[in-house]
Amino acid sequence: MRNHQREVKIDSPALRWRMRWLLDVGLAWSEYEIGVHFISSRRMAKLNERHLLHKGATDILTFDYGGNLRSGELFICPKVAAENAERHRVSLGHEISRYMAHGLLHMAGHDDKQAPDRQRMKRAENKLLRRLPSDG
Repeated sequence: MRNHQREVKIDSPALRWRMRWLLDVGLAWSEYEIGVHFISSRRMAKLNERHLLHKGATDILTFDYGGNLRSGELFICPKVAAENAERHRVSLGHEISRYMAHGLLHMAGHDDKQAPDRQRMKRAENKLLRRLPSDG
C-alpha cells in the first residue's frame, strides 16, 4: 500500500488493516499479491482516460493480472473518495474501504457493467462492509 498523493490526508495504518481483513477474512483468499496505490486526482484522470477512455478522475481503477495467484493493483483517488464520503455522509475510511472491497470483488469475478450485475456487486460490497470491524 502506497500513498502517492498529498491532496487528502489518509490513515494508512487503518486502511492497511482493513485491506488485510478484506483479503484474509472477508474474502478468505489464501494467496494474493495486491498493490494498493492512493493517487492524485490528476493522475487518476490520466489513468482513467488512458485505460477506460473516460474523461476526469474516478474513484477506483482495478487492474486484475489473473493467474493462479490472485494478483493485481487498485488505484484509488482519495480526493474523489472525500467528495463521495461527504455526499453519502460517511467517513473517508468507510468510503475508501468500500472502494477496496469493490476492487477486490472485481478481481473475484464480479462485474458492474449491467444493472443486475451492478446490484449483485453492491450487495456483495455491503455484506463485506457490514462484517468489517470498525477498528483494526
